Formats: sequence, structure tokens, C-alpha cells
Amino acid sequence: MPESEAIRPPPVDKTLLIVEDDDRFADTLATEFRDRGYSVERVSDLAGLEAVDPEGFSYAVVDLRLRRDSGLDAITSIKTRSPRTRVVVLTGYGSIATAVQATKDGASNYLTKPIDMDELEHTLVTGGNGEQTPIPDEFQSLDRHEREYIEYVLNECGGNISQAARRLGLHRQSLQRKLRKFTPR
Repeated sequence: MPESEAIRPPPVDKTLLIVEDDDRFADTLATEFRDRGYSVERVSDLAGLEAVDPEGFSYAVVDLRLRRDSGLDAITSIKTRSPRTRVVVLTGYGSIATAVQATKDGASNYLTKPIDMDELEHTLVTGGNGEQTPIPDEFQSLDRHEREYIEYVLNECGGNISQAARRLGLHRQSLQRKLRKFTPR
């Protein structure tokens, strides 16, 4: 074997699985990554994911909120069946609680939409070099902390608003009002 081949790094396997229920966004991601030389397959839910062998993919981009399913379950499914696949979570509804859970489930990083394609590709390929997205220097507002804690408790209760309200010591309708306040219009 020539010496120049021995020191050359192996080619990067550019295979990507996209788990996203928003067809327009998934098509945009797929097109962008195909233009960058990736082989891309996309699914929109856990049933579609079960029909695919994640072992065939080096990378996966998973939406946190799928129509009927949770992206957290998709992460678990991918990592159980293919531990080497690097998973990055994308969400429009980021919170500390879901970021922590996604990382525990095996995601290498957690990014919020909208996302710059160069940043997404860099995070996929390098895993973000173990660095998390920096938290802004300014203090987070009390409303943001409250929202994140409510989302955490709601997640722990499996989305059951009545049970979450009891845990939080709130009336169910008060919790619903708070959730409406947090939802962007």
C-alpha cells in the first residue's frame, strides 16, 4: 500500500435519517443535505422508523414533537437498534427538561429551530465537539423558568394536565391558562 494512502483519513459515511413530521421542513432538510452529498431517507413517525434499519445511517436528525409520537421515543428506538448513529434533536419548543431527557436517551446534541444548515451539519459531523449550545449570559426570566418547570412536570406526567396540575399545586384550569400564555401565537 502506498504511504500516502496509509495516512489519508477514511471517507466520511454521509448517510442521514430524518425523523420529521412537517413535510415541507423535512423536504427542505433532505434537499439541503442531498446537495451536500448525503444519502438521505426520511420518515414522519415511529411506525415509519420501525420500517427502517437505523444501522444503515451514520446520522439522524429527529424532531422532538411528532404528530402522534414523541421524538424522545424515536431517539430511544434509533440508539437501541444502532448505538453508533449520531442523533441530533431539532425542536421549535426547546426546554431544559427535554434537552436533558434527549441527552439521557442518547442524543449527541439538541438544537432549536430555526437552524442554520452549516451549524446543523457541523453539529452532526462533529457532535458539537461535546460542547452544548451556550446559555446566554443574561439571566433567564422567571417566566421562562416557570415554563420550563411546567414542561418538565407535564412531561413527567405523560402529558396528563390534571395530574401535572395536582403535582404543581394548581387548579387544572390555571395550568391550562399558563400553558396558553406560553404558546406563541
